[in-house]
Amino acid sequence: MSAKKFKIIIIFLLFPILFNGCASSPDTAGKQENDPFESFNRQIYSFNEGADEYVIGPIAHAYRDVFPDPVRDSIRNFLLNLKTPMSAINATLQGDFERGFVAVGRFTINSTIGILGFFDVANYIGLEPVDEDFGQTLGAWGFEPGPYLILPILGPTSTRDLGGKVGDWLVDPIGLYLIREDYEDFLLGANITKALDTRVELDGVIEGTRENSLDPYAIMRTMYLQRRARLIANEESEDTSIYDIDIDVILLD
Repeated sequence: MSAKKFKIIIIFLLFPILFNGCASSPDTAGKQENDPFESFNRQIYSFNEGADEYVIGPIAHAYRDVFPDPVRDSIRNFLLNLKTPMSAINATLQGDFERGFVAVGRFTINSTIGILGFFDVANYIGLEPVDEDFGQTLGAWGFEPGPYLILPILGPTSTRDLGGKVGDWLVDPIGLYLIREDYEDFLLGANITKALDTRVELDGVIEGTRENSLDPYAIMRTMYLQRRARLIANEESEDTSIYDIDIDVILLD
């Protein structure tokens, strides 16, 4: 099955879940009632923890050991640049035309002067990173998060954010171009690299949560829901989060 047909099928399957999320009661971020599938989610969380400890973590540490910080910084800049057109679209859809314009300017400058985005030249001239997704756009439009979910390997999400991810897949100009030109392997590799880089950046956070929390699952749930609420309100800093790993990594394979 082609990637395009797969995306269309997935969005139709997720529409009922997405609109169920729209009907959820407000002001429930971080509360247990946002987690009706907690028992199942905890089982998936335990599986993910084992996979991270024995597979994903060691691979990420190998990535860190092979590539020094300056190289990883350049790779991170390149991957962020690939996502910038989608961020520009979502900022505009949210009515934030200023940030949408900034995103367009960043992509233009970094793709040219910054050599395909490996160097963040735009940041030096005052154009700060813009990172928006369709899940945030849905939140800005008034959609509630819906039930909290833990996906195998891919981690925390909500029904709204999962539906938002599908929306990003369907309209992302860079992703659609790469698929049309038969560069799916490159797209998959870019997402895997992004996931590994994020895992490296969050090594201290992950280990600290495991060692110092009586209930790491509850902490992660609260962190995810609260952070997404801050992102929708544009209150989040540009710091890396444990929840920035895209779920495209598996579904595009």
